[in-house]
Amino acid sequence: MAITVGRLWHHPVKSMRGEVVDEVLLGPGGLIGDRAYGMLDVETGRLASAKRPKRFGPLLGCSARFLSPPRPDAAPPPIVVTLPDGSTVEGDADNRDAVGKAVSKFLGREVELVSGVPAGATYDSIWPELSGSSEFLAPMRQEETEDGEALYGIPPGIGAPGTLLDLAALHVLCTSTISSLGGEHPDGIWDDRRFRPNIVFDDGPAPAGRPADRFTEDEWMGVDLVIGDRARVHVVAPTLRCPMPSLPQGADLPRDADILRTLNRLGRRQLGELGTFPCLGAYAEVVVPGTIRAGDQVEIAETAATESALAAAVEMIGAGMRAARG
Repeated sequence: MAITVGRLWHHPVKSMRGEVVDEVLLGPGGLIGDRAYGMLDVETGRLASAKRPKRFGPLLGCSARFLSPPRPDAAPPPIVVTLPDGSTVEGDADNRDAVGKAVSKFLGREVELVSGVPAGATYDSIWPELSGSSEFLAPMRQEETEDGEALYGIPPGIGAPGTLLDLAALHVLCTSTISSLGGEHPDGIWDDRRFRPNIVFDDGPAPAGRPADRFTEDEWMGVDLVIGDRARVHVVAPTLRCPMPSLPQGADLPRDADILRTLNRLGRRQLGELGTFPCLGAYAEVVVPGTIRAGDQVEIAETAATESALAAAVEMIGAGMRAARG
């Protein structure tokens, strides 16, 4: 079956829902505008992340969209944030107070809108055993939460320095993988919104006879994807998963702990020295920047780096973690 670009996503604000767009720009460091903004917790100086669900999970009930398309070599454009009650508020890097006040009132905790990465900032993450384990996390252990949960302070942009992204520059996902998992947990809502990708590739349903624990992305490790007329990305590693996809993300995506349980059963992958984690989708890096549009054709191109791509990605992420913790 021919592979095409299905849905494209902008996520203007870290841990808020994003918007489907007709086209995106890929720059050398990833999708232009992705997680251009974040919310900073004033009390702790840490970035707000739904990876600490009891404190910041409600951010997933908010959505954000750009008021104009983001462009390379320009400040992030203004955004409009829609709160769960339907009210909206606008802001940008120079006019942040309105967004900060509105989101603070919603959360019951003072936060402010930021663009860029504050010096030394980390984000809070709860990392239960179900989400995998890794010795790299141990030095990032913070105090326990009020409920006795293990809390980690993880620097953003480990594999994409200078950004508010978590680990890598680009996150891609295939429709066949989602449809396959839907068959394993048919009561769940397997919507790509849960997994917050940049690009959803339409490769149809899962091939007949393929084992449920094998995903299309597994076959793409170390290859290039040529998208449309020019853009080219290199697939480097599986995307590890925390509890976020199981959290409620608006009224139509309710909480579902079996999402993570299903991934833990079928998607568990060894990421070199980082450890073993439930995974879904793939991390990628940009080889040739360009514009990507919904419906673009996708070609798979083998590269000489096929065997070493995953190891190189894991080493990159591991090196970033080591550097971040000093």
